[in-house]
Amino acid sequence: MKLLIYPSLDKKEVEDVSSVSEKVNILNINTEKIALREIESSDVIYGTITPALLKRAKKLTWVQTPSIGLENYMFPALIESDVEISNMAGIFSDVIADHTLAYILMFARGFHLYLRKQLARNWAPGVPIIHLADQTLGIIGLGGIGMEIAKRASACGMCVIATDAKQLKKPPFVDTLWGINKLNDLLKRSDFVVTCVPHSPETVKLICEDQLQLMKKTAFIINVSRGIVVDLAALTNALEKKVIAGAGLDVFETEPLPSDHPLWKMENVIITPHTAGASTYIQQRRIALLKENLYRYISGKPLKNIVDRKKWF
Repeated sequence: MKLLIYPSLDKKEVEDVSSVSEKVNILNINTEKIALREIESSDVIYGTITPALLKRAKKLTWVQTPSIGLENYMFPALIESDVEISNMAGIFSDVIADHTLAYILMFARGFHLYLRKQLARNWAPGVPIIHLADQTLGIIGLGGIGMEIAKRASACGMCVIATDAKQLKKPPFVDTLWGINKLNDLLKRSDFVVTCVPHSPETVKLICEDQLQLMKKTAFIINVSRGIVVDLAALTNALEKKVIAGAGLDVFETEPLPSDHPLWKMENVIITPHTAGASTYIQQRRIALLKENLYRYISGKPLKNIVDRKKWF
């Protein structure tokens, strides 16, 4: 079988992938011109598939994407094709969960306020403190990332509630699990709300003014999924009018967040520049998952992380 890698990986990574089987002929390509020629006889592609490449493909049966979110990856011809698509779900779960817990702990212990005092050289103890064991964490989307967040929150003594479109069985570290139709109930009950859903046609501006109005005035929202999930204007307005207590934001509708945006100056907001998934292990995990799925493909076994092309995840 022929595996086309485009854009190219480094030499050691290609050698690692080739160790899966002698049956695999790997072409490591870094120009679209060559990729357009080689895709005609390729069974599998890892990396980027474009409309032009798909149109030239004659034998292609599987696309392994290098990412989880596919909102910028999918296009009509690919959605309508019968090519299997798999993503990298799972490789960021623990990392993004750690980032989320950091937001929660910073708000609970007042670090977002103490940091500003530190910059002003102001020794002034006495900011509000939140006892985590008294708090309810609402997780919107109990996939791999949501699961890891739930484990960490439960270990801190928090009550964990969640909604999910797929997950039917409640894990022991989650107190209540609902379908997505119970989103409003989750928002009303939660002291911290975390969005963990992917960007899909169903999740565009899932959290708007109406949803924010349902939250407690003492509640915090944390977005580590996709910026489009939370309406930026509605969130900014809710924070300015103290509809909610604060926000931990790693992703935004507009990135980079404009330097003159009011969120930058709000002391009840923690901003990180789309770095929740940063880790020294991510590329290593990508290659490991590619190898695992390549072995499964050759062996005729089901692939991991098959994507519902209509939903993009």
